[in-house]
Amino acid sequence: MQKRILISAGVLVAAIVAGVTLLNPGAQTVSAQDQQTARVERRTLNSTIETTGTIEPEDSVLLSFGMAGSVSEILVEVGSEVRAGDVLARLDTSDIENQIARQEQSLIMQQASYDQLIADPSAREIAQAEATLASAQSQLIQAQINLDTAPNNLTINCANLDSAALQLERAQEDYDDYVNDGYQMDATFIPDADSEPGERLRDAQSSFDVAQAQCNETPSVEQLEAAVSAAQASVDQAQAALDELLSGPTDEEMSSAQAQLDQARLLLDDVHTSLDDAVITATFDGIISAVHITRGQLVSANTTAITLVDHAQLHVNVSVDELDIAQIATGQSALIAPEALNGQTIEGLVTRIAPTSTITDGIVTYDVRVDLTDAGSLPVRIGMTTEVEIVVGSLDAVIVVPTEAVQREGQNEFVDVLNADNSTTRVAIVSGTTIDGLTVVDGDLTEGLTVIIPQRSSAQAGNNLPFGGGN
Repeated sequence: MQKRILISAGVLVAAIVAGVTLLNPGAQTVSAQDQQTARVERRTLNSTIETTGTIEPEDSVLLSFGMAGSVSEILVEVGSEVRAGDVLARLDTSDIENQIARQEQSLIMQQASYDQLIADPSAREIAQAEATLASAQSQLIQAQINLDTAPNNLTINCANLDSAALQLERAQEDYDDYVNDGYQMDATFIPDADSEPGERLRDAQSSFDVAQAQCNETPSVEQLEAAVSAAQASVDQAQAALDELLSGPTDEEMSSAQAQLDQARLLLDDVHTSLDDAVITATFDGIISAVHITRGQLVSANTTAITLVDHAQLHVNVSVDELDIAQIATGQSALIAPEALNGQTIEGLVTRIAPTSTITDGIVTYDVRVDLTDAGSLPVRIGMTTEVEIVVGSLDAVIVVPTEAVQREGQNEFVDVLNADNSTTRVAIVSGTTIDGLTVVDGDLTEGLTVIIPQRSSAQAGNNLPFGGGN
């Protein structure tokens, strides 16, 4: 990139008048033929460094989905202006929404379980627990009584069994005698079950069966001891439940319930993250510069979908030669002239200077950022090539004349001032800085005077160059 020192002095209004001939020093009358004149002016001269660059946005970002899926919505187009947080595009999220519904239900259940665990017991819950304990204690007492009275119960319940067995034995003997007697009397005898011996046998058998069942139903000592143990366990369990209800959950129970609740929340957060990954939102206020996707397209994670640029602060990054960089400082004003705007200019400001250099093909340069401060209504576009003039120095309210009007005779410098009567007066001056065809002069000159720009040959022009300072 080419850089050079330029001097910008604005538009110089030069008066071209007819025929003035340079005569000897002092007031003289001259003829007006083919002589040029110019006004003495008081001007502010700016020293600038010129370079070129491209108009760039404050920021540019390539946006993408965080997951694979099918594009369901595209809510912007190229040129759309958006605000930070605006939704730009979405994937189809029906499956994710179903997962969210399931995880939300699971979280509700875990939360209810946790709340129930940490809640203080109600009077009704305490009463129920106390009633359960009282019932268990009553059953234990009865089981112990049954165990303590087991020998008596066995004696009482089995007392009739021997008598019933004896009666059954006798009834059986009587029936057998009845049958034997019948066969002796008649070989074709058929025993009658309803006979008196038969009825006594049936009654005796029934009495025996009842006595035996009653005796058999009497639990053994081992069974009664087991019943006491089971009743004691029920009492212990009911007492523990009441104690737990009154004392609240243990640290282990709290930790377990909290872990389950946290796990449910994490699972729900993970699904919500997936839902967020299915949406592209604007990361800052800006304008859409490109849309790379279409509706219904299957995209993978991190596929570039939309390009967003921040055009609130446009700037130009330029390269400044190492020979000129010492003159550049932040806060300096600049003039930006995009090539596409046909000479229209924009004010700018130097906002950043790179601390390190860039070497390209052996040329050492430094990157300088120039912000556009006032584009007005100009149709400035990102990517426009532009010329940039950075103001590195300024001479305020100095007297200037066209450099061509400064003449030299030996070591003396002068200008010829054209008087109202067409005579000229030679005025001695000391030339100073020369900027963009204008020379700062010190002498008896005031703004508004007319000086002559003499015609000279090439050789004369070379001899009459001013020797004052300047660029």
